[in-house]
Amino acid sequence: MAAAGTLPIPVLQHIGAGAGALAFDVFRVRRGVTVDNIERALGVTRAEAVRIGRAAYRNLGRAMFEFAAFARLTRENVRDLVSLDGMEHLRDVREHGRGAVFVTGHHGSWELLGAVMAANGFPVDYLVGQQSNERVDEVMNELRGKLGSGIIRRTMALKKVLQTLGDNRIVAMLADQDARSQGIMVDFLGRPASTVRGPALFAVRRQCPLVTGFIHREGSRHRAYINPPLYPPPGVPEEEAVHYLTQGHADALAAHIRAYPEEYFWPHRRWKTKAAQDNPHLPE
Repeated sequence: MAAAGTLPIPVLQHIGAGAGALAFDVFRVRRGVTVDNIERALGVTRAEAVRIGRAAYRNLGRAMFEFAAFARLTRENVRDLVSLDGMEHLRDVREHGRGAVFVTGHHGSWELLGAVMAANGFPVDYLVGQQSNERVDEVMNELRGKLGSGIIRRTMALKKVLQTLGDNRIVAMLADQDARSQGIMVDFLGRPASTVRGPALFAVRRQCPLVTGFIHREGSRHRAYINPPLYPPPGVPEEEAVHYLTQGHADALAAHIRAYPEEYFWPHRRWKTKAAQDNPHLPE
């Protein structure tokens, strides 16, 4: 945090890349999980999976230092650092008047994605979990709030999210971590993956659009993309609509990962939960 408050962004990115390389090559933090995930998801050789994994750790290090720099960034700084394509889709859903659920994944410098939407005048609230370290949790949310984003705790998610959507705001969520037995099974990079139901369920209950968006690096800068919105299919049972939207945002993330695999957060055990046929406690 102290370094991020004084050093230029390109210097922080360089330091972060070095820290990521140390984690991968020296300390080997979840290196085996990472390489195995990449091999199976992308169908590449072991050597190529190692190369992608090393690059992904370097990206993660850069992203961590960029997030720490939020302490001194302004909205103008963010707009200079990140180009935002597809703003017309955010304007369209705002005109819809029911708010929007925004879904992204742990890709690129994902914290900058919410920041650049807020910096361009779109009212964004993060749905966040509780970090085990209370001080870390407090600092992370302070950094998000400094650039204009609101915070919704998962402990009060249902009521607060529906209220926020009713105020025609955008609720942003990360939806690419294993959801265990509470999730819904969809295809993700060619394998069944237990995926959180929340984003799709909120969109169905509120009958509002679900929007996906992602960010990737272009040298020392970033480019963010907002995709056209998905809408709950009319006249179908709730569970079917939830599955449709969940598969939709999983497909969007998978396409982005295939385009830029070196920027995804591969260390997570994304496919840990077994498919429904192997686990009777999961929904079909």
